[in-house]
Amino acid sequence: MSRNESTPALMSSSSCRYTFDPSVQTDAHLQTTWECPHESHPESEFCVFHMSRDERASLDVTGDDIVDELRANLQSPDTRVNEYVGADLPHLSLTYQDINGATNHVLNFQHADIEGLDLTHGRLDQGLILREATVDRLKLDEAVVTGDVDAREVTVTGAMTADEATFEQDVRFSGATFRGEVRCDETAFQGDTSFADATFHGTAHFRDAETSGSSHVLDDNITFADATFRDDASFRQAIFNYVTFEGARFTAGSDFEHVEFEGDARFNGVRFDEMADFDEARFGDDASFADARFMQLAEFRGVEFNGGSRTTHDDVTFEGATFEGEADYKLARFRYSDFKDAVFKGGVNFDRATFTARTDCYRLRVDGAFDLSLASFGGQANFDESEFRDAVVAEEATFGSDASFEAVEFQSNARFGEARFEEDVTFKTATFHGPASFRGTFFEGELQHLEANASFNEATFEAGAEFEAANFTSASFWETTFRDRADFRQSDFETARFRVLVGDRDTYLDFTDATLDGGTISQGSGEPTPYDLTRATIGDLTLEGDGNEHQLLDHFRFCLTEFDRFDFSDHHGYLERNDWTIHDFVGNGATGQFAVELTPDIIEETYRKAQDSANAVGDTPASREFEFKRYYYNREKNFDIILNEYSLNTWARGKKVASVGLNTLMQVTCGYGNRLPRIAAFTFLLPALFGLCYALGGPFLTQAGSVFDPAAVDKTTMEVLFDNVYYSYISFSTVGYGDVNPLGPAARVLAASQGMLNGLFFTLLTFTLFKRVLGGS
Repeated sequence: MSRNESTPALMSSSSCRYTFDPSVQTDAHLQTTWECPHESHPESEFCVFHMSRDERASLDVTGDDIVDELRANLQSPDTRVNEYVGADLPHLSLTYQDINGATNHVLNFQHADIEGLDLTHGRLDQGLILREATVDRLKLDEAVVTGDVDAREVTVTGAMTADEATFEQDVRFSGATFRGEVRCDETAFQGDTSFADATFHGTAHFRDAETSGSSHVLDDNITFADATFRDDASFRQAIFNYVTFEGARFTAGSDFEHVEFEGDARFNGVRFDEMADFDEARFGDDASFADARFMQLAEFRGVEFNGGSRTTHDDVTFEGATFEGEADYKLARFRYSDFKDAVFKGGVNFDRATFTARTDCYRLRVDGAFDLSLASFGGQANFDESEFRDAVVAEEATFGSDASFEAVEFQSNARFGEARFEEDVTFKTATFHGPASFRGTFFEGELQHLEANASFNEATFEAGAEFEAANFTSASFWETTFRDRADFRQSDFETARFRVLVGDRDTYLDFTDATLDGGTISQGSGEPTPYDLTRATIGDLTLEGDGNEHQLLDHFRFCLTEFDRFDFSDHHGYLERNDWTIHDFVGNGATGQFAVELTPDIIEETYRKAQDSANAVGDTPASREFEFKRYYYNREKNFDIILNEYSLNTWARGKKVASVGLNTLMQVTCGYGNRLPRIAAFTFLLPALFGLCYALGGPFLTQAGSVFDPAAVDKTTMEVLFDNVYYSYISFSTVGYGDVNPLGPAARVLAASQGMLNGLFFTLLTFTLFKRVLGGS
């Protein structure tokens, strides 16, 4: 306080006439007028502490004189002699001095104006009050202060240094203003410390500082709440017990690298205008960054959020935090973590981050790239209703517990390649606006009877969806919309449920080389979706449709498909209507590029696999029909070779011709042993046809006569016809009674051939009967 703010008082001539009137300085903490308790200087109305600087200079009063007076006052039993309210003091050098007295009276410099206070290497056993004082320079390097320090609302116009100082009791700089540099490197704050509402205009260094405090768990040992740092602030390698920076603002860089937060750390509502560096910091108890704002890069690489033992609290929370720039959590470690409603306007990097307990990212919004590569989630992970406006990369990420991405908006690429979901995961009602890749992803949750452990129900894939080589225990794509190609090549399903909705663009599902051990594929009542099952393996799989059963299988491309326990009996009605054809495929504008073309040899092999499967499940009707198709396309294959394979020699070509001929005979006569009525008709009706030929006479004439000249044998026309048919049957059966003999040359040839045909047709009939009875191939 300046001299013109003092008020003269009527005192004895030996008393200092200085008083401090709070009514003059209305923002003063003091509530009543303070009167100086010291004796005046012999040549002044004021004591050495309150006389003006000019007067001290004229009376040759030095700073050392004032220090000596101060030390003398420390021995006084009077409680007031250590009060120097409103004093106007020169630089006070107390370096290497042990400041103590007979009492524990606090040194009170409230509202004082001090050019400088230097306690370097000194010791102050008294408390120190600098409340609302103004100090040009405050130097406490390596000092030891055993009493309380009350410097609330102090103004330090120059530098404040307290490197390696020790404060054994509470320190309060609440509301302080530091216009110069503040350096508290390796400082030990052993009591509760407050820099709340303080303003740091220069750089602030608390590197390697250590706090312990004595507050309870829910209180703070050191607080920077609502403090303002207008220049760089460094807390590198500091050790905090319970600390709060709630409401603080860092307008320049902030460095918390390698800081140890042993107790709760609160950064709620903090604003970081420049880069915030928390690299490799360690939070031993709960940490909160709720509603914090990071205006530039936020560095949390290698940070550890270990959390406390309170299970009802999140170990770290960024709920409602806003990141205007990038956020880097590479190699960070989390326990219970909360990012609910956080907004990342830049990219986020969780590369190789580890989450050992529950992670809540509900309604998260990320405008930049979101990197979860090699991240590990040991507890539940909830991303419901989040929005990712740029690429999401979760390559080789591991989700050790349930994961939920319900109603998530993926505005750009989403890559979960080779990720591992060890428990249930759901993408229900999620929307993938860009390409989605789950290539080589493992969905390993336990097989459940009622629910799928990998659910994409009602999800929408606006662009391509890639699930190549993915592994599913139980997957559900019920009411899922694919607006582009869906790639499930080489994927593996223990059980799967598919009911795909048609988008506004043609699409199809590619299951080339995939395995579907069981489940359901359902075609909706609208436009059907094609499924490419080339070289796929299908087991106990149910195919169903709404109102389009008559064309259901037309939309499944069976090509070299392995039918492993697949039950064709559910589709006999369809197959009978379609002549047991399964290789016909009705595609759309998206289909056309297939791994294998349906040539006759490929179709033959496809039906062989279908036949083997039907045999395995005891479906004899299907087995017979697929065998028929198999041999039919074997003939088509050999016929194509005969016509187009120019490298065949004459012998090989002849063998192929013979094979085609025999194949044709088997198809026409007995249907490869599968057409009993046909071979029975041939066997029992063919002699009648021969008998008609005999009845024509001419070159076919027999002793039974001709229908054109029945009188020659003294018979009626009907008798001639009957006798010729009779002759044909006994010739065909090789009975040969000799009562009728062939006369014409053609009749002799037919009679001789009938004996040979008897052996052929009865052999085929016997073969077909045995196949029908035994059910074999």
